[in-house]
Amino acid sequence: MKKINTSLMLLFVSLAFSQVGISKNATVEIHNRAILQVDGKYEGKNLGMMLPEVSLPNNLPLNTPPSSDADMTGMMMFEKTHATFYSYDGEKWNNEQPATTSFKTKQSRFLSNENEEISVVCVLLGCGRHVGLGFSAPIDGVQSYNNLNISRETAVVPGGGLYGDRSFDNAKFVINEAGVYDIYLNVPSKTGGAVSLTSGPQYQLRAYLKQSDGSFSEAKLTTFFPDYYGILGIGGDTNTAAFTTTRIRLKAGDYIVSRIHSPLATVSVVVTLTAATGPNISKYYPREIMFTKVSD
Repeated sequence: MKKINTSLMLLFVSLAFSQVGISKNATVEIHNRAILQVDGKYEGKNLGMMLPEVSLPNNLPLNTPPSSDADMTGMMMFEKTHATFYSYDGEKWNNEQPATTSFKTKQSRFLSNENEEISVVCVLLGCGRHVGLGFSAPIDGVQSYNNLNISRETAVVPGGGLYGDRSFDNAKFVINEAGVYDIYLNVPSKTGGAVSLTSGPQYQLRAYLKQSDGSFSEAKLTTFFPDYYGILGIGGDTNTAAFTTTRIRLKAGDYIVSRIHSPLATVSVVVTLTAATGPNISKYYPREIMFTKVSD
């Protein structure tokens, strides 16, 4: 490390070592491998460096193709309107953080696979089997992404009634960053019924809030249904969907589970609710759950 006196507290050039130090202090210590070093410390404060700026991308030098200048390779500019940096690669200017993907930085989106179709069927007086909704599609960084560090895990869902607990892969989402979250859930569905006198299966979004003693308090956030086309419980639809959105403050360790919830008893001949998937659904209109962090 070389300590160099900075004349007039502005700039010193050492020709012997081809080094430049810039500082408001009387001296600046320049690393022996640095050609240029800017000192950002002055009177106990941290100071910054401002690059040349333009008001809009169109004002960047040689912005209009086919104009280019390879000698400008490596040049950097700051664009004020979108508060972002551009660098020149010898042919064009590149945005260091493209505005088209910036909205994802506060989001996580998980999708289902084509083989994750699951149903609940209520017959006569019997129902009461709860099932978790899985979101097992790989994270590709384009359609699905996880920028909020959410853990996707196996959920254990109580069966209800005479059924025991069951495990469902990739149906539990553990929060690792505390904050206020918007949660959006969309489920392509199929419905069917043949005379139902009571409510049948329904979708639910549930939160499990971690307590100071390590236990969890369960909270039902929303209950929602797909459109049902029928008369007196007779009919259904093979091409419908249900969705919900809610906002909740979550802390690290809390988790979210979405499921098909069944009543413990029902009066019906047959009632079915299917969270549908398949090649076309998973490709064009997949089951999805999206988390958006709106504040800390």
